Amino acid sequence: MKFTAVLLGAVLVIGGLLAYSVIPNVHTIPVQSSLLLASPLPIVVRPGFQAETQQNITILPDRSNEMIINVTASLDSGGSSSINFKLFTGSQMSSCTNDTNPSGCLVNEIVSNETIRVPLNASTTYYFVFDNKDSSSSRIVLFSASLFTSSVKTIVARDGELNFVALGFGGVGLLVVLYGVAAKTVIPWE
Repeated sequence: MKFTAVLLGAVLVIGGLLAYSVIPNVHTIPVQSSLLLASPLPIVVRPGFQAETQQNITILPDRSNEMIINVTASLDSGGSSSINFKLFTGSQMSSCTNDTNPSGCLVNEIVSNETIRVPLNASTTYYFVFDNKDSSSSRIVLFSASLFTSSVKTIVARDGELNFVALGFGGVGLLVVLYGVAAKTVIPWE
């Protein structure tokens, strides 16, 4: 047995295993999900009136929540048209539906064939209003809404290049230990 080889091999094995366990390899994985909130159903809005639908939406905490709304407005005859679309929460209802100076709306715009993205930060009831008060003809509105959530999941693993180099040092150390144990010691005075 060669004591120095065994000692050197043991140091390499211990050093390699320690390095392997100490060196992290961080993986970030994007996690996304979607939920259909309102399916595309035709809504007929008569001239001089407005149509309203509401949806209770629960957002997921610690994630980015975004509602994607698709709105298409057309005339009864099938030709393309536009309509005033408003989106607001229950607490914003009185200010957003004010005819003279609407404020507090999450969305307040004239739409014809639009996709609208709205970041959400509260779980509450959201109101979708299609206003046709200033028109003399009916509008048919197709609208759908989906909730998209996204986050980043972090995983710490031991699968990086440096981890495998450290395991390599440990493997070399093991070979040196085996050599030191198996080798015959030569005594010079014999």
